[in-house]
Amino acid sequence: MTWFAEIDTAIRDFVAWASALDPWLCVLAVLIVLSLETSLFVGLLVPGEAALLLAVGVLGARWALPLFGVAVLANLIGQTGGYWLGRTLGPGLRRTWAGRKIGERRWAAAEAIVHGSGGRALITTRFVAVVHAVVPAVVGTLRMPFRRFLLLAAVGAALWAAVLTTAAVALGEAARVVGYGWMALLLTCVGGGGAGVVLFRAARRRRTS
Repeated sequence: MTWFAEIDTAIRDFVAWASALDPWLCVLAVLIVLSLETSLFVGLLVPGEAALLLAVGVLGARWALPLFGVAVLANLIGQTGGYWLGRTLGPGLRRTWAGRKIGERRWAAAEAIVHGSGGRALITTRFVAVVHAVVPAVVGTLRMPFRRFLLLAAVGAALWAAVLTTAAVALGEAARVVGYGWMALLLTCVGGGGAGVVLFRAARRRRTS
């Protein structure tokens, strides 16, 4: 399979190129990307998980701890911005141009989660795409005490960063053993399967509603 070997070679070349960069530049890039990813509006577009996985995979296990710390810090920066925006503007935030761009469905989903689980939503929704960027603003509009918000957000950020960095180290080491091409194929299959399940469930909900 020539194409498969080409994919493996291309990934190895990229890893070799990225590994030659100053590691602290990669750490800074992760800080910036994750701060944006957890912010209210940019968080709908920026792939934070991919940035952290890629950085740990390229830099290796010895950089896992610094990247873990940076991931926690970046999460707190982005979520704190959303919290204060929500606390300052209140429910009127949803009626702003940017609030309308987020969409009523996302606001409603975030509010339902917060009302259903309280402050725990700051922990559990960190693992949920898109919604995690909206929840801090919703919590801010409800005027949760800042200290409580910061504690819960820190717990959620630490759990999320621990899971992602551990997975990235494991995947990076496995890729070096079995080959980057095989690992890319595995991740593509897993991602495609997950997307298929989500689409299937969404289609079923439409048929039953």
